[in-house]
Order: sequence, then C-alpha cells, then structure tokens
Amino acid sequence: MRVSLSTMRNKTDRNDARGIAQMMRLGWYRAVHVKNIDMQKMRTLLTSRKLLKRKLIDLENHIRGALRAYGLLVG
Repeated sequence: MRVSLSTMRNKTDRNDARGIAQMMRLGWYRAVHVKNIDMQKMRTLLTSRKLLKRKLIDLENHIRGALRAYGLLVG
C-alpha cells in the first residue's frame, strides 16, 4: 500500500485521496483493530507506571554510585 502511494508524482491531499480510494476499490488494505477507550486508558497508565519505575531505579542507582565514591554502601 505504501508503495502505491509513494509512486505518485506530486504529493497532494487530492492525490492522496485518489490513491486511498483506488486502494479501497482494489482491496489493497488490511483491517486494523481499534482499541476502545478503556484499553487506551489502561495502556497509558501502564506505560506511565513503567516509566516511573525505570526512573526510580535510575535514581536509586545514581544515589548508590554517588555514595560509593565516599565509601558508603547502600542496601
């Protein structure tokens, strides 16, 4: 599908619309699953949680490294 759109001479909204319409007529597309709003919210929360956990680990490691320079061991 991407190849057929990229072969157009001039990239304009009109040409894009024509290309997409042509692909739909020929069946050159794949159906996609659209997540519902609850799943989108859940994914956002889980992604944020993962990021915060990673930042916490990085901060703990940074503090350990800084204290180790002074001969202090943590944990």
